[in-house]
Amino acid sequence: MSVDANPWDPRKKKTTVVVENDIEGRELAVHCKSRHDDLHLRRLQPHQFFETTLFYCSFDWGEGVRWFDIYIRDRDYHICKYCRWLVRRDAVCLTSDTNQACYYYKRR
Repeated sequence: MSVDANPWDPRKKKTTVVVENDIEGRELAVHCKSRHDDLHLRRLQPHQFFETTLFYCSFDWGEGVRWFDIYIRDRDYHICKYCRWLVRRDAVCLTSDTNQACYYYKRR
């Protein structure tokens, strides 16, 4: 068991974000970044994933680019320490320690 000395200090708690391609038969191009960091383009085969501690991402599987804020501290901090996102055609779905919720993509 671990206890955070100050739960409001982001340096005291690490959150892992996993992005998984849940689109059958399509390679998914994922590009994630924050204000200060760029994780560069990644290409994921169906059910392949990568981990990050992050940000906002673009997703492209050949049907137009979609955007989503994959990690927002105020939204996600109390929901999960290990946040697993399934990227689907119509939404991205969070499967966390205690929750499962789907969100529509953002318009850019």
